[in-house]
Amino acid sequence: MSKQYQVSIAPLAEQCLWDIESYKCGTVGAHQAASFVDNLLMESVAYIMQDPERYRYNTYLSERGLLLRERLDVEGEYRVLYDFDGSSINILLFISMKQDFGNTLYRYNILK
Repeated sequence: MSKQYQVSIAPLAEQCLWDIESYKCGTVGAHQAASFVDNLLMESVAYIMQDPERYRYNTYLSERGLLLRERLDVEGEYRVLYDFDGSSINILLFISMKQDFGNTLYRYNILK
């Protein structure tokens, strides 16, 4: 039996999902955009919950003293940054892999 973890979604991660959905609405339509975001969130949570320590720390952030793990969704082209403390998973941010990672972190005040 797999271990159960408490999962929380940070307000910033919610905002990112809304931004993704808004962008996708203009390219694939509202229904498909909503489905895409729902699947991105549900699959990310499901994969991370299987083994939260499976995913590596983000190197860029580690070099700056911030230890956050990342899951790369290659099909959807998004990365999910999360924190894991041994019992709870905190989903912090969704970022497109097409965006400039450093600039996006400054935009969301992750780095200053």
